[in-house]
Amino acid sequence: MSTNHTQQLTEQDPFFNEISDDDPQMNKNNPNEFHAQPYDMDKIGFYFSDLDSYNAGVEASGAEEFEIQFIDGDDCEIFKACGIDQSNLEQWFDDIEPLDHDEKTALFFVLSCLGYKLDDALNIYGDASIQQDNLKDCASQFFDECYSQDIPENIRFYIDYDAFARDCEIGGDMTEFDYQGFTYTCTNSNGL
Repeated sequence: MSTNHTQQLTEQDPFFNEISDDDPQMNKNNPNEFHAQPYDMDKIGFYFSDLDSYNAGVEASGAEEFEIQFIDGDDCEIFKACGIDQSNLEQWFDDIEPLDHDEKTALFFVLSCLGYKLDDALNIYGDASIQQDNLKDCASQFFDECYSQDIPENIRFYIDYDAFARDCEIGGDMTEFDYQGFTYTCTNSNGL
């Protein structure tokens, strides 16, 4: 006999009001919502949106180990790329969630495209030069800024920007990636 222990809380449970969907504090300052599912199936899981509500849920549930699930919000891709679990959840709330969109984009790139571990990525993501544009447009802009002034105007029309962009990508100088539905290009991939 299998029961779903996730939705078993009632209004009589002391932790009910802290995780109820009607709670005006839920997602007030934080757009992300998580769920802690105990590995002990006799225990009840709980929703949380910050470290304090997580700690209160852990105490109320009586379980020791949890699977941390991203439920709703804007940061699903970065949460997954960071490999957030119970052991580094505090690092998520302290170091990652407060980052602005550009910083999260750079961190996502360093984790997902370059394969850095989370602690190392947190030390170098600020060095990534990220532009919200596709590889060809970034490569074309770079070419124009660096080389166009040396090429006669009547010859500029024959420049193969696709080939230049491909060379930048193959050489590791530039890397195109998608994050949260937008296309970005890191223009200093080799430097990281």
